[in-house]
Amino acid sequence: MAKIRGDSRQVALAHETRRGIVETLQNVEEKSTVQIQETIGVTRYHLYHHLKQLVSAGIIENHRDEGRARWWRLTGPIDLDVGASADQPDLSGLPDEVSALIRRGSDVHWVEISGSARDSIAAKKMLESVADEWGVELDLPFTFTPGGILIIGKPRN
Repeated sequence: MAKIRGDSRQVALAHETRRGIVETLQNVEEKSTVQIQETIGVTRYHLYHHLKQLVSAGIIENHRDEGRARWWRLTGPIDLDVGASADQPDLSGLPDEVSALIRRGSDVHWVEISGSARDSIAAKKMLESVADEWGVELDLPFTFTPGGILIIGKPRN
């Protein structure tokens, strides 16, 4: 099995809806959830799902709540043109089948593993156990310690 490597920010921005959210926040100080929803044109449920992914990747933040309104802004400048375009995200280094899933709109979740050796070893053992249970050959080298786990769901086409 091929090793999967990916920057959590790039992976988050590989989804068209999340790129749209970032684009709508780029030239403004902040926008409310309702303003973003009107611009993007997705349901509130799906919008919150994508906002959560962008928060997890450190791209945006919910910096204030007023009543029931939540206000969002970018955590810093984002150059959407570096290594990717809106039509073709940079997924180099990922296996072809993984890149194809992401391009078709799969949900992508990045679970970062803390820097401690104990947590990394526990994560590796958990991955090996799950792979063994499902009959998947991981063939990880003895020295391999994961820095995170990339989880890719089925496309929602």
